[in-house]
Amino acid sequence: MTVPDQPTQVGRRVVVRYRRPAGSHPPLTDVVGVVTAVDDDALVVEATAGPVRVGQADFVVVRAVPPPPVRRGRPHTAISTVDLERLMADGWRAVEEEWLGDWMLRASSGFTGRGNSVLPLGDPGTSIETAVGHVEEWYAARRLPTQVHLDLPASGEAADDPLGTVLVDRGYTVVTPTVVMTGASSDIDPLRDGAAPVHVSASLEPAWLAAYERQRSTLAGVTEQLLTGSSGQLFLSTTDRSGSITGVARVSVHPGWAGLQALWVDPTQRGRGLGRTVLHAAGLLARQRRMPSVFLQVEAANDAAIGLYESEGFRVHHTYAYLRR
Repeated sequence: MTVPDQPTQVGRRVVVRYRRPAGSHPPLTDVVGVVTAVDDDALVVEATAGPVRVGQADFVVVRAVPPPPVRRGRPHTAISTVDLERLMADGWRAVEEEWLGDWMLRASSGFTGRGNSVLPLGDPGTSIETAVGHVEEWYAARRLPTQVHLDLPASGEAADDPLGTVLVDRGYTVVTPTVVMTGASSDIDPLRDGAAPVHVSASLEPAWLAAYERQRSTLAGVTEQLLTGSSGQLFLSTTDRSGSITGVARVSVHPGWAGLQALWVDPTQRGRGLGRTVLHAAGLLARQRRMPSVFLQVEAANDAAIGLYESEGFRVHHTYAYLRR
């Protein structure tokens, strides 16, 4: 049996049903955990009891599953920071990804911070100083600045984190503090009567991309790869009477979760509730597709956007920043 490409991508949490050795009872068993390695012969799943290597010939089925809760509460509040970061990375796959222990190195020719930064998800397998040196060489080889994603401690000061201390001592500076918010799709209001219609497409359409290019600089080929690189994504848009796009958003699709990205409204159309309408449409899609939880990222200085999300039930889960050399 051929191993499916998408569910077995490194970094995804999966359940694997596979055959046990002949004569074993029961003949099939399951393992749940994060995929840490994949090759033509097998994959390795990091389970609670340790790594499990499953040969390709033994696969029966592989399926992506949501992260486990780490505390009591609704799923969008019970997820750990590391699991949520892993989920968000899966919603915005870089062009090039390489692992250093549990650090995810990402490069996409400079397009977006998420696509061109290190995401530390655990132990790099060596000292922090040695790992940072390797990272700097990796990005220098690609002619990119070294940029490290750092989940900020409760103090909000990068220097109060062990990795942050090393980076600050090496001359890194904090840029783009960002708030990660989560909410329940059931808490997002339904579409209002008389609201602008929202077009939804599973494919990236030229008009949507053209509108996206109005809000930020893009790179031909790279932008399209990041926008369509998740296991599933939906593209939402609103238009005026002439058919011109007035607002867009992207929704990445995950087991139990939806990710909201790239929400934008034409500056000439702001103040008319289009952003809220697109958010309502995203909530409806999440409910229809059995995704009870939603995540999003918004720059900490964007008070207007944060206020919109809070009014629809979202709350801050954690804050991160990039540290750039």
